[in-house]
Amino acid sequence: MKKKIILLSALLFIFLVAWNRFVPSRNHPDKEQVGKIWKQYGSETVLVVDFSKPSCQDRLYIYDSDASVVYTGPVLHGCGGKSTARTPQFSNKIGSHCSSLGLYQLTKVSRMTVGYPCIKLRGLSPTNSNAEVRGIYIHPSFMVSLLPFEIYGASFPLTHASEGCFTVSWQTFRKIEKLLKDNKNIKLYAFI
Repeated sequence: MKKKIILLSALLFIFLVAWNRFVPSRNHPDKEQVGKIWKQYGSETVLVVDFSKPSCQDRLYIYDSDASVVYTGPVLHGCGGKSTARTPQFSNKIGSHCSSLGLYQLTKVSRMTVGYPCIKLRGLSPTNSNAEVRGIYIHPSFMVSLLPFEIYGASFPLTHASEGCFTVSWQTFRKIEKLLKDNKNIKLYAFI
């Protein structure tokens, strides 16, 4: 029985890896929209989060000043309101545990009360103006780090790993943390 379970698990893993390799390429967010953010706010690096995609797909894109995608990765959405694993609900209300849309400024690397590192965000849009008061951060989670590849169409289970924060893998967090150390003017734009 154990051999069958191990064999089935191995076959499922191989299938998922193969599926991921042959899925048609996903569209990146509109470069023109990213260009407008650079022009309006003078940011050299822009992080874009496309919440219209499932959470097991890459929906975080890091653009450099040439409007080229330099990195992608999955990001979890908040567990509040009527959010489901596939469909986030958005809110700017304190205590909502929902993700918020709009433009953010990455401010500094810090530590959350649970000891995890985080990057603090300041909301620059009416839809996320309470980000600092709500404690909305970019922070890593082992849950996101456990999946080393995209699974097209799948979603992470809805948990308290994100109570409105942009929860990413440890690898993605380290990449963003290094970018922030090298460049203090980084914006994040979240949309659906």
